[in-house]
Amino acid sequence: MQSTPPNSSPAELDLTVIDLGPLAWVLDELRKSLDTSTKAVKRFVREAEVASGSDLAALDATQLRLARQQLHQAVGALEMVGMSAAALMLRAMEATVQKFVQHPAQCTQDASAKLELASFSLTAYLEDVLAGKPVSAVSLFPQYRDIQGLIGADRIHPADLWAFEWRWIEPPLNLTLGARDYGDASRQLLDRLMLTLIRTGDQETAQSLSDVCLGFAQGQADDEPRTFWKIAAGFFEALAQGLLTVDLYVKRATLRILLQYVTLARGGTEASTRLAQDLLFLCSQVKPHRPGEAPVLAAVRKSYGLARFKPVDYEAVQFGRFAPALIAQARKRISSAKETWSLVTASDLGRLKTMADQFSLVTDSLVKLHPPSEPLARVLTRVIEATARAGQAPRPELALEVATAVLYLEAMFDDFDPNDPKLWTRTARLAERLEGVRTGGQAQALESWMEELYQRVNDRQTMGTVVAELRVSLGELEKSLDSFFRAPKDKTVLAAVPAQLAQMQGVLAVLELDQAALAVMHMRELVEHLLKKDVTEQQARAAGTFDRLGNNLGALSFLIDMLNYQPALANKLFIYDAVKGELKADAVTDDGQSIT
Repeated sequence: MQSTPPNSSPAELDLTVIDLGPLAWVLDELRKSLDTSTKAVKRFVREAEVASGSDLAALDATQLRLARQQLHQAVGALEMVGMSAAALMLRAMEATVQKFVQHPAQCTQDASAKLELASFSLTAYLEDVLAGKPVSAVSLFPQYRDIQGLIGADRIHPADLWAFEWRWIEPPLNLTLGARDYGDASRQLLDRLMLTLIRTGDQETAQSLSDVCLGFAQGQADDEPRTFWKIAAGFFEALAQGLLTVDLYVKRATLRILLQYVTLARGGTEASTRLAQDLLFLCSQVKPHRPGEAPVLAAVRKSYGLARFKPVDYEAVQFGRFAPALIAQARKRISSAKETWSLVTASDLGRLKTMADQFSLVTDSLVKLHPPSEPLARVLTRVIEATARAGQAPRPELALEVATAVLYLEAMFDDFDPNDPKLWTRTARLAERLEGVRTGGQAQALESWMEELYQRVNDRQTMGTVVAELRVSLGELEKSLDSFFRAPKDKTVLAAVPAQLAQMQGVLAVLELDQAALAVMHMRELVEHLLKKDVTEQQARAAGTFDRLGNNLGALSFLIDMLNYQPALANKLFIYDAVKGELKADAVTDDGQSIT
């Protein structure tokens, strides 16, 4: 049996080693495909309602076929960029629309709303992945369950969204219990214990089941059944320790273990891979516990490396509460209000009327998307109305407090998570501070989280500016080198290139991208060598100078793009091969595995 953890793809993607560039490239098109497909389904629903009472089968299903085509293309895009769990969700949506094509009567308002919510959820999940959040595809389960229900799927389980490469790995255990044979007595015991567990969730019963499973494991000669019973023992031990809630999926797993017993008792030698993987999934969802509290469970979790998975409340709706368009609208409103407030504080009083209208829209979005923030919305409204009535620029203290509140709202909606418990406490604190200054009080010192907010926004803006400058510089370099490659005899086009490369090297060094800086320094040396009068085109080509310059330009373009969405990986992914004189996207992890 295997004794080392499988090389699995965790549900919580390790963003320090996974390149999200491909996802960044396809996400906009994916949004458009999802939007087009959901709108097409909604149009069909409207047409079907108008045609109610007539033959729905005769209704033109062109809109549904369009939706199915858009979803099919999106599935391919997600599979191509390695988002297998998200692709599974999309495939279920595609199958649902295909069912609507065949049975138009099933395409109802309720079904259309579920498809739209699944679309919102999937978009929000992928945006969080791209933003570097430690999210799990298992959190998509509420919407996935709804879509699979529309299809009438035989199996609907949160483990479907758990990205895990299965293999049989026997957990090492020092078994002290005696071997237990299959037989009538064992079957009767299992029936009684499992029925009690399902009815009552009794922890002592769960411990008894764990012991029975260990007895079965002790009596098995074949690897798979022995490993299966150890995993089942760990699962029941988790229930015995109160580390798992006895929900629908736990109950179903318990009954399936009984069916697996029947198969093995009849002489079967192969255990169910699907059931074993579902049990492992449940073992990965256990609550934190003290070392030594559940030794069998701990052995199972260690053998399969389950510690890297964080428990997920797969019954809670985490994504898709709001249409992406509403969040995008809020961001635009805040950006406009922020700019206008800045102008008003600089005594541009012609903006007062516009300011009141814009902040009214901001507070409308705030209350709609996060109702607990209503106190901040009320205070902000009073401040803006008072400023507009006064007809003059606000006091510096008030100007700073409003600017801080708006900056927080901007950051909040740039990375919107309505489940974040900090949102309520921080918007309440901002409302308190703003009300104090509004009523004539003195401005308070910035709190630590506010300073961190300013720093984070400043770092993001700085990185955005640097990336934009690097792209411009790279574009100029590509243009100059392309002109030279086309007409190598004209070296005048290279005159400004060494200085441009020196500037780029300095920027990369400041960003601590040392490997990229070394590559750029080498490129500068190559160009300076080309500028020498005695270096011919043939000599340069024979030395591979053209190839190295071209390859490095391509790698730099890749790196600069990555800086915009995944700066941490950009520093880790690219290495400079001093022997070949080339920058490569081929870093390795600590265990020697290639990232790319």
